[in-house]
Amino acid sequence: MKAKFFATTPIGIEDVSAKEILRMLGCKVDVGVGKVFFESKIEEAVYSLNLMARTLHKVFIQLCKEKFVFLDDLYRFAKNIDYTWFIREEQSFAVRSERVGVHNFTSMDVSRVVGQAVIDSFLESCGKRLKVNLDEPDVEIYAFVKENDFLLGVNTTGESLHKRGYRVYEHPAALKSTLACGMLQISGWKPEKSIIDPMCGGATIPIEAAFITRNMAPNRFRKNFAFLKLKIFEKKEFEEFRMKTLENEKTGDSHIFGMEKFRRHLEGGIKNAEKAQVRDSILFKLGDATRKVDYPDTDLDFIIVNPPYGVRMIPQGSPIKLYRSFLKTLKDVASGATLVLITAASRRFKKAATDANVEILEERKALHGQLRTTIFKCKI
Repeated sequence: MKAKFFATTPIGIEDVSAKEILRMLGCKVDVGVGKVFFESKIEEAVYSLNLMARTLHKVFIQLCKEKFVFLDDLYRFAKNIDYTWFIREEQSFAVRSERVGVHNFTSMDVSRVVGQAVIDSFLESCGKRLKVNLDEPDVEIYAFVKENDFLLGVNTTGESLHKRGYRVYEHPAALKSTLACGMLQISGWKPEKSIIDPMCGGATIPIEAAFITRNMAPNRFRKNFAFLKLKIFEKKEFEEFRMKTLENEKTGDSHIFGMEKFRRHLEGGIKNAEKAQVRDSILFKLGDATRKVDYPDTDLDFIIVNPPYGVRMIPQGSPIKLYRSFLKTLKDVASGATLVLITAASRRFKKAATDANVEILEERKALHGQLRTTIFKCKI
């Protein structure tokens, strides 16, 4: 059985996510803002993407995608949908809404109208009134309204997939795992090549690189996928799929380095790697990214890093000295290597790159939480 889907992804790496889905499912993928759209076999897409996708946040079965004029149109569209194929009579549901643009109604209005439509549709079909549970529903239906576009879907994921479940130490400026994987893909890095994050903090980038090297499902630790409560999926079938997937994991040598200036962050990163079961795949080192003597004595092919942006620095907002020193050091220890770096201080980084004679090959805007950042790909 095929179905239409959409998935949410970090804004700025939608094309990377589209390529990942194409690689995994072999289907055509259309790119939106913070979303990608595709059609695939329903079990294959839901099981594969929720367990193994590295750059996706949530995967939705698409129920409706329409243009609208009035709030009543949303009720009409939602009322015409059959919900009985994925919701059981005894289950509860909730509608979560997101609204972008200028409208004469709120997101709460969207939730109310769509929720009533779901209840009325189910009542007509089954003669049963569905229960609403806004705190812990069995089924979450998402309504996205942007300008005059209406998108409705059922959440198969639950909590965002960037919450991998291995963070026992939370770095104060941690990078989302999905964005880290996007940077790894943008860099062109392959597991046979060496890679270092010289400001690794809680070790998100090295851990995600180790997952790739060992062919480990990044969401292997999750047990509470939302699709397990949907009527059409069987837990036993998914567990068989999970076990088969985990059998494909590999061991072996890797060339992944994590370096960190502050001991408490390094120790935290090591704890995260242990929880992620990849400690033996990462070489951790206490060291300053601006001191060439601190770097591993080996050829470095790729540098992937999430440096300070200047928000907590003194003088505030002035990381240019750090960036200059860092790039100058890379010139000495990793000449010819590829650097991928994310920062909210994009103008300062570009100035530092010019001063250090570092070539910027690509730059793209991306959201890191609420921060507007730029991902730079450079040749050292």
